[in-house]
Formats: sequence, structure tokens, C-alpha cells
Amino acid sequence: MYLTRKLKLGRTDQLDALARRAGDLWSTVAKWHWRFVDRQGYWLSKGQSQTMYCKGYEGLHSQSAQAVADSFYDSLQSWRKKRDSGNYEGLRPPYKQKRYFKIQWKSSAIKLRDDGVLRLSNGRGNDPVLINWPSGQEPKRVEIGWDGDQYELRCQYEVGEDQEPKGSKTAGIDVGEIHLAAVYTEDESWTVNGRELRSLRRQQNRTKKKLDSKIDQKEYGSRKWKRLVHAKDRQLRKTRNQIKDLLHKQSTRLLKTLHERRVGTVVVGDLTGIRNGLDYGSKANQRLHQWAYSKFVKMIEYKARLHGMTVERVGEAYTSQECPSCGNRHKPHGREYICGCGFEGHRDLVGAANIRQKYLGQDEPEGSPLRVAGEGPKRSVMASPTGVRYRPHMRCNPATVGKTCTEPKGSCGQAGRPVGSGQRSP
Repeated sequence: MYLTRKLKLGRTDQLDALARRAGDLWSTVAKWHWRFVDRQGYWLSKGQSQTMYCKGYEGLHSQSAQAVADSFYDSLQSWRKKRDSGNYEGLRPPYKQKRYFKIQWKSSAIKLRDDGVLRLSNGRGNDPVLINWPSGQEPKRVEIGWDGDQYELRCQYEVGEDQEPKGSKTAGIDVGEIHLAAVYTEDESWTVNGRELRSLRRQQNRTKKKLDSKIDQKEYGSRKWKRLVHAKDRQLRKTRNQIKDLLHKQSTRLLKTLHERRVGTVVVGDLTGIRNGLDYGSKANQRLHQWAYSKFVKMIEYKARLHGMTVERVGEAYTSQECPSCGNRHKPHGREYICGCGFEGHRDLVGAANIRQKYLGQDEPEGSPLRVAGEGPKRSVMASPTGVRYRPHMRCNPATVGKTCTEPKGSCGQAGRPVGSGQRSP
């Protein structure tokens, strides 16, 4: 498995020059590709473009130059697939020229020195990029791109699934908006509160609405217009980072809890296509379109594999409407699920229990996976879940506190000195 580690580098003349060379090469590849299409009706292949425009390109390592063409043709191939499927309305192929572009290095151009400095080669006769690397592991692929304020190092390195699951339990997870996750195992259940995430989303929408209104009142391109646009980008970027940080912390805490509870298999509901044909009103539609379920599920998947767990996806259709006790379906009102057979339980936990049972199939007797708090001749109640709320002091790892380069602009890019230093961002 490969993970990405990020490091803030600030801004230097060397990185500006490299990004400018990569942008010039992107523009050349895009320009001549479409000229061949327009004039000769011929689509250049990636190999042809790399031979014609990337070979011997000055200022970049040969593999860095090839990676620019790879990025162009990957984007082009993605557009062609959507075009062939008919789902490309409003999308255009990559054709714009770029002033700057990200720089990428492959394994042959990457070397971790004994003194802990990462050396990125830029070809014969050019000064390499030197970076203080906080990890002792050499990355397999490196990318430097602009994050909106400064350059950011993104390194991919291989990690092993070195942990073993403590047990063989199976946990069903129902991903939601009010509760980020409802988890059900054979003997306990709990929910991960998502109200802090909803609060951040509301703050994001209010900020965007307020600043958009002010921007519309200013003359396009004026000094005040630019200041408001920059303020909007800065504030929205801060909120996006807070949302990402919250999702990482909640998913990390969830997987650590599952590992401690001796869970070996994690079953997650598959929500693919849930937004298709969505129409619950403007406010509900906005919340659901901003629902970051895919990002949260991906975090759960790779962090579960790091703990040695198996991750499975099953269809989530009707799992929150089907009674785990008698199998009848009805749409619940509110957060409680009440069935005519006498069963009562939390709606999200009912979905998690059904997701788990859907994966297990008929291996267990009917009704056995349910944890019941009280039973009688006509009534059974699912045990109340343990609530897990967000705490601002929660941290994934104390060693991952981010740092940025404190050197003055242009002073860290000299030959023989590292460009930046620090640890990966949380």
C-alpha cells in the first residue's frame, strides 16, 4: 500500500523556475497535440509526444519531463472515457496552456542521503532540489505543486500492513450525514457524531454567500474586487482544511476503536450513485451534495488495511428500512425505528446491523446478531449506542504536527542547501 506524505516548502526562485519549465512543456504538448488533430485529423500518442517534445528538454529531469506528458494524456483519456459514456456534458478536454505546472520525480531521480536530505535530480548540469526529509524511508514518487499559498511536497511511499487483527469479529458501518458512522458488531454498537462537520459546512456556505454578495458589487478586476476574491479563497481554504482534519481524526479514532474491539472484517455500505436524481428541496440537496461520504469511506478503507483488517462493500439499498427482527420494510420517521412486530432501535444502527447481516448472509441464525437491551413476549429493543463526539484536542499522531519553512523567500533554494524542512501536515 502507498501513502502520501506532505510537507510545506514555502516559495523559492528554484521552485518557481522548475514549475515554469513544466508549464512551458505542458503548453507545448497540448498545443501540438491539438494542431495535429485540427490539421491532419491525427491524435498523437503519449509515446510520440514524449519522443518529440520531452526528450532532451532542458531544465527538467528526463523522467520529470515525461511525467508532464503523462499528466496531459491521463487527463485526455479521462475525458474520452466520459465522452464515450455520454456523461461529459459541460466538460472539455485539456487544451489550455499553463504558465506553471507541478513537477514530478520518479524513483530513479530520487535519493535519500545519509544526512536525511532528500535529493531530487533535475538533469545533468542543473542544481538538484534538496529537502530536509523527516522520515527515514525513501519515497517512490515525489511531486511538488502549488497549494494556493506556497509550494507543497507530496511524497508517495510504500507501507506494509504490519498489524494483525486482534480477533475475527465483523462490524457493519452505516455512513450518514448526522452521524458520520453508525457501527454495529455482534455485541456492541456506537455512533460517530457528525454535527461538528455540519457546522463547518454551514460556516463554509455562509462565508461563500456573504463574500460572493460583496464581490458582485465591485467592478470586475478592480483592486477591491481582487482583495475580496483573495479573502474568499483564503477563508474557504481554511474551512476545507478543518473539514479534512476532522474527517482524518474521526476515521483514525474509529479504526483504532474497531481494532481494540477485536474486529477483523469491516463491512461498509456502498453509496455509489446516491446523488443521481436527487431532489429533496434546495437545502436538503445542498447538504447531500456536500456530504463527504466518499472521502470518509476511503479513509476508513485504507486505515483499516493498515490495521490488518479486511474491508468489504455491500449495497445499502433499504438497509435502514428493513426490520432486522421480522424482515418487514417501512420508512421510519425521525431517528428511531419502530416496527409493528414490536422491535425498536436507532435507525442508523438498524442500517448498520442489516449491512453486517447482508454480508454474513445466512451464516448466523435469524436475529442472533442483534444486541437487545430488553425482551418480552411482544417487544424487543436494540441497545442504545455509545456516542462518540468530536473533541478539538483530538490528534491522530502527536508526531505529525506540521511545520513550514521559516527561511526568507529565495534563501532556501541555493545549491547545496535544503529547500524546506519540517514534518508532514496532519
